[in-house]
Amino acid sequence: MTMKTNRFAQYRSSLAAGAASAMLAAMLAAPAYAQQLPPSTAQEDEEDEEDDAPQEAIVVTGSRIASPSLTAPNPIAQVSSEEFTLTSSATAENLLNTLPQVVPGESGFTNNESSGVATVNLRGLGEQRNLVLVNGRRYIFFDARQVSDLNTIPTALVDRVELVTGGSSAVYGSDAVSGVVNFILRDDFDGLEATAQYDITGRGDAAKFNLDLIWGANLADNRGNVTLYFNYFDRQPAFADQRDQSQCFLEDTRVGGVPALACGGSAGIPNGRFAGLPLGAQLAARPQVQAALGALGLTGIDANGFKFDDTGRQVSRFVVPGDRYNFNPDNYLQLPQERRILGGMAKYEVTDGIEAYFDGIYTNNIVDTQFAATPVGGSYRFQVNSPFLTPGVQDLLRALDQTETNVATRNDGFTNLSIGRRIEEGGVRSTRYQRNAYRLVGGVRGDIGSASETALTDLKFDAYYSFAKTSNSQTSEGVILQSAFTQGVTTVFRNPGTGATSPFPFASVANGGELVCENQSNGCVPLNIFGPNISAAGIDFITGRTTSSQEAEMQVVSGVVTGNLFRLPAGPVGFALGAEWRDVEAFFIPSQGGVGDVGVISGGGYNVKEIFGEVRVPLFRGFELNGAFRYSDYSLDNVGGVWTYGGGATWQIVPALMIRGQYQRAVRAPSVDELFRAQSAISEAATDPCALASAAANAVIRDLCIATGVPDAAVGNTGIQPNFQLRGIVGGNPDLQEETTDTYTLGAVFQPARRLSLTLDYYNIDIKDAIFRAPLDSILNLCYSIFQNASDPTCQAIDRLPDGTIGVPGGINAPFDNIGAIRTDGIDAGISYVMDLGGDTRLALAGSLSWLNRFDRNPVAAIPDLTNECAGAYGLTCGEPLPEWKGTARATLDIDRFTISLRYRYIGEVTDDRVTRGVLSAADLFQPVIPPEHYFDLTGSIDLEPLTLFGGVINLTDNEQTLIGSSQEQLNTFPSTYDPLGIRFFMGATMKF
Repeated sequence: MTMKTNRFAQYRSSLAAGAASAMLAAMLAAPAYAQQLPPSTAQEDEEDEEDDAPQEAIVVTGSRIASPSLTAPNPIAQVSSEEFTLTSSATAENLLNTLPQVVPGESGFTNNESSGVATVNLRGLGEQRNLVLVNGRRYIFFDARQVSDLNTIPTALVDRVELVTGGSSAVYGSDAVSGVVNFILRDDFDGLEATAQYDITGRGDAAKFNLDLIWGANLADNRGNVTLYFNYFDRQPAFADQRDQSQCFLEDTRVGGVPALACGGSAGIPNGRFAGLPLGAQLAARPQVQAALGALGLTGIDANGFKFDDTGRQVSRFVVPGDRYNFNPDNYLQLPQERRILGGMAKYEVTDGIEAYFDGIYTNNIVDTQFAATPVGGSYRFQVNSPFLTPGVQDLLRALDQTETNVATRNDGFTNLSIGRRIEEGGVRSTRYQRNAYRLVGGVRGDIGSASETALTDLKFDAYYSFAKTSNSQTSEGVILQSAFTQGVTTVFRNPGTGATSPFPFASVANGGELVCENQSNGCVPLNIFGPNISAAGIDFITGRTTSSQEAEMQVVSGVVTGNLFRLPAGPVGFALGAEWRDVEAFFIPSQGGVGDVGVISGGGYNVKEIFGEVRVPLFRGFELNGAFRYSDYSLDNVGGVWTYGGGATWQIVPALMIRGQYQRAVRAPSVDELFRAQSAISEAATDPCALASAAANAVIRDLCIATGVPDAAVGNTGIQPNFQLRGIVGGNPDLQEETTDTYTLGAVFQPARRLSLTLDYYNIDIKDAIFRAPLDSILNLCYSIFQNASDPTCQAIDRLPDGTIGVPGGINAPFDNIGAIRTDGIDAGISYVMDLGGDTRLALAGSLSWLNRFDRNPVAAIPDLTNECAGAYGLTCGEPLPEWKGTARATLDIDRFTISLRYRYIGEVTDDRVTRGVLSAADLFQPVIPPEHYFDLTGSIDLEPLTLFGGVINLTDNEQTLIGSSQEQLNTFPSTYDPLGIRFFMGATMKF
């Protein structure tokens, strides 16, 4: 089908845009959170009574030194616990992915290339470059990438979430390059609280159910507290064919010379696509093959090859995109998930001023993914006399065998063809990810006192040990076993009387003999892959289950002393000094035997010993300097000892205005995955330049394509890239060094009225020696457009099959290396205002808005011309959309026991990076730009003590995403950024005892 513009959708979008613009202009942006919150209502009431009361010193994310709220030198975004209820966010990524500072990572909509997890990606710099904390301490990571799974966070126990979007390595250590996400949990619960919530879409599918139970009790005259909690979450699946916009995989094409989106998909089709035939001059030199093709009606065939019909008896040319296989309907739109969390916290004041504490959590997550039947590609050896073939096709294969250029195999009864065969007879593929994780923390904190009246005063300490471990298992059903398939397609005749075998029929034996596998071991069954004709016995032989497993663990021993060094006229000089030891280990046992499996057992680990410190110096009233350092000694030879440091200042110019600035040098050591991961296969959207028509017209590119393995007559033909995804081979690199990052922030906090605060912050982040697994599209671009030398390592990384395609067992080698660079800068603005309307009525307005000025990613920093400018772009190179403008806004009205709240989410315009990079012009694409998207959510609650009822509507206007073609992530969009489900309703209740 060809997609046409929906005028009603455009009209509705225009109305939404008008309403949204008015709301955004009035409020600047976001939800019940801002860059930093103003004092709470309770604080406001107290301050009304006593204006000069000092603000309580607290510890906020980004520092270990207590200070008054809103004076932190770093810009901090805060999300209240209420926001999880208002947004129906039983899983943390649902809420975090809507924040302007966050670019979605893996989520419940990530079916392709999924790990069955949910991650957070600050500033789009990669989930491996931000650190997830719980109560200020490192949290569980789920695999060798050392990335935390947000599915393990008990959202019902979250008091608030604090995000520092700037380098924080000096305070928290490696991985805090783009910033920190700190979940602050309630640890003083007293009573019993039960919350149940259910939501479902307007189409009656994709339901979710969440149950939270929390019990807590104060002990021994409030000297201690015990809190226990349990969570059960069930997310039901939705399939791509349950929405019109994702029923068919759309790709860019032209219809009548006009750009269009057409239903396409994979060149691996159920009836079988066969290619790898001689073309051009090679075909002209083999007249027997020409004649056989002509007899089959295949004269003028190109690199796309031919296909069989449903009978397996007729052949015809393979036409792009019409003959491609639509794999979308079998894919999940929303992944099913079942989660259980069980945990507890305890604290007890063992003596005056000394408190022992303990945290423990266990999580079990089960997430399923599903794909269409397995596509098998590559070059295979076929018997030219196979009775599965019609006489005409037998003649073609015989002609190929008789004219082979390799004398050793000429006339041996076999010839090689490249295939694209979807094993639909075997049904869909499914993978179950089961993840069990636990974390134990035990520590002691308290007051030390003062060494004297003037120096080392108000000393406190906190020391703890934590152990976290994750065990992952991955079980895949419906897997086609590579060795069995290869065995089954290579057949011979067997003389039942003598047992002798031959690729040629036995003249004196009926039917030429019995058709068997050339290698008859393991009960091999001959496979008729010509048309949908694989027998049930054949499917049983080639189909199996594969499993893989992975374990990752982390130990941390950390201790810190805080207090005041001495007092200056403007106030005490605060400090923090501590030490930390961390040990991380992981190993991976990948699946074996399935199509595309190349992995072997791998793993490793390292440890690091650190000392760190901070200082805050009030030079004069309202003006404060700060500094931080950390020295880390890694057991990795290529990292060794490294320093991170930072410094800045805050200046309260007048009571209503504070300015702040900060510099941070951050470091990220390579992860276990980046260091020790064995080679494994991936599939990734990319464009092979040799498959573009322009390649045939450019002499340099044409010659290079031929030099790198493309038959001369196939250059510029779409058959060189039959699928929009290409196969890559990735692996670790034990010689990696650390990344270094410089971050600058400059901002202001303006509080012109007691209940109004505004923040404005500029950030600039520059990552050097970035550890890149270069995108496959970038490697191809480097080879064919930049270096243009077949001997260059980027060209040597491309391993093509004999027909010029990139597939099994070839691929593009893309190991990790310190070769990249990322630079980004922009401005965050925040606002929060509370209006007292009299009585028990209040109106709260809050929001945040981000402007992205630059996001430059360079896969090879040594060559500045390779920089990809991704601000305002999306696609095969830039990935997830990075709009220049992104914001959210919330208006909440409280009337006695009733609350109603409206949230607005804005995602700015983005352009296909093929256009921004100059690969294509906007006129070449049907949808070169994704226009701005506007989402509205309406929620409400009523407090009927001890019962609270709540509910709402997400995506109130049922906004559907803009459909895009070949630059999509999946499902014709980027489903973690744009809502693929439509309007959703939720309701729930909380009972407190």
